[in-house]
Amino acid sequence: MRPSPQRFLTQPRKRGRRPLARSTRWASRGYLVALVGGLVAVCLLAWAYGRLLESGAVASGQGGFGLTLPVKAAMGIALVTILVTFVFYLRFRVLAWTELRALTDLDTAGETLRALLGTVSHGVILTDRNGQIRLFNPAAEILFGRLGEETLALPISTLIPDLKLVDEWDTSAVDDVAGHRVRYAAGVRADEHSFPLRILMRTLTLDCERFWLLLVEDLSELERSERRAEFLEQFDPLTGLQNRPTFERILAEVEGTTAEDNPTHALCLIDVDRFKVVNDAFGHAAGNKLLEQFGQIIKTKLSSATALARLSGDEFVALFVGQAANHAAGLCEDLVRTARNFLFTWQEHSLDVTLSVGLVVFEPSKIGGIEALSQADIACRLAKEKGRDRVHVYGHGDAESLRHRADMTIIPTIGSALSEGRFRIMAQPIQPLQHDDGPIHFEILVRMQDEDGKAVVPDHFIPAAERHILMPAVDRWIITYVFSRRAEQLRAWHERFPDHFMLAINLSGTTLIDEGFMSYLKRQFTEFDIPYPSICFEITETAAIADLHQARRFMQEIRALGSVFAVDDFGTGFASYSYLKSLPVDYLKIDGSFVRGLANDPVDRALVTSINRIGHVLGLETIAEWAETPELVSILRDIGVDYAQGFGVGKPLQLDELPIARPLARTA
Repeated sequence: MRPSPQRFLTQPRKRGRRPLARSTRWASRGYLVALVGGLVAVCLLAWAYGRLLESGAVASGQGGFGLTLPVKAAMGIALVTILVTFVFYLRFRVLAWTELRALTDLDTAGETLRALLGTVSHGVILTDRNGQIRLFNPAAEILFGRLGEETLALPISTLIPDLKLVDEWDTSAVDDVAGHRVRYAAGVRADEHSFPLRILMRTLTLDCERFWLLLVEDLSELERSERRAEFLEQFDPLTGLQNRPTFERILAEVEGTTAEDNPTHALCLIDVDRFKVVNDAFGHAAGNKLLEQFGQIIKTKLSSATALARLSGDEFVALFVGQAANHAAGLCEDLVRTARNFLFTWQEHSLDVTLSVGLVVFEPSKIGGIEALSQADIACRLAKEKGRDRVHVYGHGDAESLRHRADMTIIPTIGSALSEGRFRIMAQPIQPLQHDDGPIHFEILVRMQDEDGKAVVPDHFIPAAERHILMPAVDRWIITYVFSRRAEQLRAWHERFPDHFMLAINLSGTTLIDEGFMSYLKRQFTEFDIPYPSICFEITETAAIADLHQARRFMQEIRALGSVFAVDDFGTGFASYSYLKSLPVDYLKIDGSFVRGLANDPVDRALVTSINRIGHVLGLETIAEWAETPELVSILRDIGVDYAQGFGVGKPLQLDELPIARPLARTA
């Protein structure tokens, strides 16, 4: 039987005397009045009787006491005694009834308290000032692995050895003014296992006696969560290597420093050859397994590196500082040979996978870390162009050739397109699959026109715009254009569908880290009177992970105003569900490379089903891209995906062609 919450109230006090109940005091007084009055009346009657005996009246038979003065006095005193005693009796009845009702209320309160203590998730312990346990709730029983009856015979020091309540008592008067105090200590379970605790404690006066009230919280899960969050902030969860922000921080720390024995550093960029082929042929899980295995190989072969990190996707980077830089080229050659002899096996298939490595040796006092990383990237691209499976050391002529063949041809075109407004804005419908009465949303798509009027698809100009920090300007142009053209429609949409977005707009990674973009975006919403809930911002997985802290801060601030967020192209970047728990997103867009093969590829179907299920568990709605046929749309609906986007739903429309009053026709 569980101990009653008021048990400590009914135990005999160790010092002093418990005051009598008021009803008991009144009953005692009535009894004394009746006793005294009765004694006085009897004494008067006895005295009168004695006088009569002396006078001989009784012996002569002259009859009784008569109504002499003593007899009258005795009768009066008896009558008054009866009346007073009756008054005391009535008062006793009233007080006894009140106290009985109070005891009943106390019993009811005790039952309520017991029920409340049973629902509290934290442990609640009540001890006397010496640390003897007087109350132990069910949560505390689970926390310490002991029954309440067992703990009532134990001092609190048995459960929490570091907690010295006697020492705490001297400062309790000061702390009582502030309310409570917090202590951190280690608790001990019945199996002698130790675990961290946070204790909120304060003194409590009950029935003229002071007690300690302790609210005990197990910090084991909190510590694990903090360690997990700290790990995710610094490391890649798939390979265990450092992530990009951590590597860039280390790279910035070595800038401007030189070692006495070697003034140069070395930086190598490692890329897995034909990684996309593995992903497309065997699925996303195979690609992750390949990256995990190569991460271990790189960690083993380049163990002397100051920093090892996974930059993004299938790219790894290593930094050698000081004397270790002399051996960087040889270590990279050995790594390439090891990868060449490595046979990757997935299910019943085996593949030869190779590495391309770009190496740059630089003096940090002359060249910044970011520039050195760019040079290593150029060297890695040249290693791929020369046939892959090799190490290419950066030379001063490498950058010139690559820039002329790639970025330098497209960057001027992007600049002129911005100044001349040569971007075409389209909107592709996103159809709800599980609710026929749901509104159809649209994703904003952008196409650029070159000087000859030819369309340039995003894959050709966006990567170059991101490398040269032009995407913030492109994103600004798109937002201003869309807001200025569709402001009235967005307001009307919000009135009709207040809880749904209408347009989804993509934001690049470089835009997210642009310090001035936040204020610009808020000004656009205010200037064009755009309802925040009518806009969804899509952020690619890789862009969000590039600077997780900045992305989270941006998303939290805009989301608090009413807009929603979607993670775009999920599965093509880091592909870790851990990041979804860290980002305040509402929608998860399943990359189209997994969707297009749903009808024939069981691996793609399993991946889409898994991503959809995990998204729902995390409270996210899912959107499948590249739903190109009605058959794919039907399969996605059966899987439970919430939305579909692609030619099977509808072709992209001109922005001015978006329907206002009537919904778009749905695909069966």
